Amino acid sequence: MVAPLLEMKDIDKRFGATHALEKVSLDIVPGEVHMLLGENGAGKSTLMKILAGSLRADSGKIYWNGGEIEFNRPQDAFNAGIGMVYQELALIDHLNVMENVLLGNLPRYGNSAFVNWKDAEKKARSVLAEVGLENIDVRRRLGTFNLGIRQLIEIAKTLSRNAKLIILDEPTSALTNSETETLFGIIRGLKEKGVSFIFITHKLDEAFTMGDRVTVFRDGKKIGGTKSMSETLESELITSMVGRPITEFYPKERNALADEIVLSVENFSDGKYFHDVNFTVRAGEVLGVAGLVGSGTTEIAETLYGLYRHKSGKITYMGSAFEPSKPSESLRKGIGLLTKNRKSGLLLHLPIYQNITLSNPVDFVKWKIFRKKREELEKAKYYGSQLRIAAPSYRLKSGILSGGNQQKVVISKLLCAKCKLFIMDDPTRGIDIGAKVEVYKLINELTRSKCAVILISSEMPELIGMSDRIIVARDGTIAANLDVENCTQELIMKHIAGGGKNER
Repeated sequence: MVAPLLEMKDIDKRFGATHALEKVSLDIVPGEVHMLLGENGAGKSTLMKILAGSLRADSGKIYWNGGEIEFNRPQDAFNAGIGMVYQELALIDHLNVMENVLLGNLPRYGNSAFVNWKDAEKKARSVLAEVGLENIDVRRRLGTFNLGIRQLIEIAKTLSRNAKLIILDEPTSALTNSETETLFGIIRGLKEKGVSFIFITHKLDEAFTMGDRVTVFRDGKKIGGTKSMSETLESELITSMVGRPITEFYPKERNALADEIVLSVENFSDGKYFHDVNFTVRAGEVLGVAGLVGSGTTEIAETLYGLYRHKSGKITYMGSAFEPSKPSESLRKGIGLLTKNRKSGLLLHLPIYQNITLSNPVDFVKWKIFRKKREELEKAKYYGSQLRIAAPSYRLKSGILSGGNQQKVVISKLLCAKCKLFIMDDPTRGIDIGAKVEVYKLINELTRSKCAVILISSEMPELIGMSDRIIVARDGTIAANLDVENCTQELIMKHIAGGGKNER
């Protein structure tokens, strides 16, 4: 058997009364992609932060290349050859590509403070070539590149320190399909050179596509030991992660009321990102929206909510003409938007319970002056329990939560606002399988109570599994209107790619 590159033995970590990691062990061998699965709050990120030197374990040992080692800061792990690519990339947009790749590691002239820019460019080009970016302009400002390119630049940054192990935390959560395939190709190429990966994901198809072995975490514990992906069933992984079998992943209910139109959009245009958009959504209906990045889906949603002004078109909401002027007005009328960027929907410095109840200024204020804090806390716990928000206390700041749990807080916020129309832009992005099912059940509850849902999603199985109808956006307009009963992923992709006629 190949000797492990990394061994973590009996790692234990507590945060107050919360036992985040309980005697967890993990080993990584050279040249493998090791999938790390589990619900939000299961302990995955805590273990990786300990490995990357961002956190200190309470007890346990780490062995690297056969020798015991201790990381007191991220620089120690980086120098040893361990790099971590966080979901929120640790790059500086106003610096150029070369400066980001060699951040903190720029070559100098001897022992002087002067940078050897010629050597810097040579070294940067060398590591960028390893991730397929040999032709990139290294002097171009980083912020001008799309997310897929920046993700590869972050990996190149870790390779500049001769990384032997790269930790990827939800690396595809905001990437397009083509960007994801590019990333997977780079991972395969580096794997052949002996680089190892720890790959954290909530997407099981990625685990089976890329993984060699898999380890599942639940409630701070390692569940069932590490297994080969080739000897593992999807149903077994789901049961291990959530602690119970999930018999129906998309528990869709048909609650659409044919004669009750909640929202009608006619010839809707903003003059820049979308034009001549037409669709309706009925009470109790889930209208799925498919489209690539740049197709206008997000811009349509944000403009309907009042974040931006539209140029022309007619909007009818609940039987009356509606002009979305600002988000607060839309929310007051019962229209809620769950944005793709979860942080834009949260005040991270405020407690969790206040973030949830902030969208409802009526029910939790007495005499328009005094806040009903006890009622706020109780209601926040009610909505949070439905989505299983993992937090030791709802009085803690939202910024301490994992990304997936922050997403759950945003969804709870819209539920608390008692909206009639929910516009959801990738609502399950970055959340675990168990929480996804809870979101789907909540969508059923919303439609059962005659609410309408516009579901924008980058995951086609989710669209097909939870929608009543699916509209396809392409080049800023609606390219197809599909009956979900006869819909397939291939048909959706055909219309996304422009292979079908505009259908109504």
